[in-house]
Amino acid sequence: MNAVESAARALGKAIQADPRYLAYHAAKNENDSDAALQTAIQDFNLLRMNYQRETERAAEEQNTGKIQKLEQKIQERYLEIRENPHMAAFEAAKQEMDAMMREVDLILTMCANGEDPDTCHPDLSSCTGNCSSCGGCH
Repeated sequence: MNAVESAARALGKAIQADPRYLAYHAAKNENDSDAALQTAIQDFNLLRMNYQRETERAAEEQNTGKIQKLEQKIQERYLEIRENPHMAAFEAAKQEMDAMMREVDLILTMCANGEDPDTCHPDLSSCTGNCSSCGGCH
């Protein structure tokens, strides 16, 4: 194993020991074990597939009443999922985890671009995680 691979594995261990990772992992497990939430997610996905199939039909074959009912059911199911306490906790933990990973990615990118690994510090205040919004810093 070379030094870069060894450092990457050590970083992976540090990430898995971080409280943000632990909170994310716990919230993910809570989501996965919430039977009602999983049923709602499956139902939501089925409704979306039916909606997509209905909207892909030729305009003369589309049933606008059916499409509107599907849209309403999709919205209701979406709100039910978003209001689930396990989903809310998961979303919050995921945002923290994503922010940590953006910071790690930016530091590595800065180092690969020749900046000092001990002093470089990414400015995440304006980073959306979407490279198209800033020109692609990472």
